[in-house]
Amino acid sequence: MKVLVISDTHGNIENAKSVLNQVIPEGVKTVLHCGDYISDARLIEKFYPQVEVYGVYGNCDVGFGGAYSEVITLEGVSIYMSHGHKYGVKWGDYDEVAIDAIAHEATVAICGHSHEAYLKKNQGILIMNPGSLTLPRDSRYPSYGILELEDGQVKEASLLQILKGGDIRRHPALDFFKE
Repeated sequence: MKVLVISDTHGNIENAKSVLNQVIPEGVKTVLHCGDYISDARLIEKFYPQVEVYGVYGNCDVGFGGAYSEVITLEGVSIYMSHGHKYGVKWGDYDEVAIDAIAHEATVAICGHSHEAYLKKNQGILIMNPGSLTLPRDSRYPSYGILELEDGQVKEASLLQILKGGDIRRHPALDFFKE
């Protein structure tokens, strides 16, 4: 099962549409949106009814009322989703994200908020921050993540960037995870 992980679209889903138009034919059936803006996740549901969309609220989603974190299970993999604004992710500290994932019995944690892509294991938890699809802070290129899940395991996790002209490449500063 291929899963698209996005965050921090901030009202501009054009890049999300572009990515979805590419990854749906490649087998993506699920989208995880890590907040800012949750309304963008709802638009994706509307425009792409063939994919299942999960989303959590971020610090810019004030007034919508909803969960800032959620645990979902896909293909036997327990995933802790949060926006990340209640942690130190903006400063590169993912320890508390790992602790909360462990407390929720998840093996994967995804979050956003920092607008900087991140992919590492922390305390045995695979943590992915896809960066921002619209306002990246770690480079000039928007980014997103792909999780490949199979039989209760993460087979591969990768971070990708959208280059000028729409070409896609692996994020050069980050390794991908492959079981």
